[in-house]
Amino acid sequence: MDETMQPQRGLTSRAARVIPATPADIFKALTDPQSMTKWWGKTEKSSLVACDMDVRHGGEFRLGIRAANGTEDAVAGTYSELAPPHHLVFSWSSEKAADAVADSKVTIELYDLKDGSTRAVVTHQGLPAPHVAALYSAGWHDALQDLSLHFVGT
Repeated sequence: MDETMQPQRGLTSRAARVIPATPADIFKALTDPQSMTKWWGKTEKSSLVACDMDVRHGGEFRLGIRAANGTEDAVAGTYSELAPPHHLVFSWSSEKAADAVADSKVTIELYDLKDGSTRAVVTHQGLPAPHVAALYSAGWHDALQDLSLHFVGT
């Protein structure tokens, strides 16, 4: 069985939101470094201090994140599925050892609501413990809110 067929271990977190933008605009915001730095962190007042992305099958990314309190973390992963503008899958590992999040899997699905808005669903699989799943759930909800705020111009 190849890696894409392996069952994901650990806990799953899911976040969803209707965003006032097309799937293509959201996909670009998620995969373009210049776009990502404009919307990331609006809710939690965090910022991206590094945003390296090679958005292709097998390409890698690394995000350096500075929280409002000044602490920093970095996450990295590899893109495994891209079907613009509706589907994006990548691995996710935190460089913060306390998180114990390594080789988890993030799937982002963008459903066109045909009215200029999109239902975005983020599923994060392979989280190691309930408290980590809760933190990541909050984080993905904040990220979707950040995207929404970006597209309404605030």
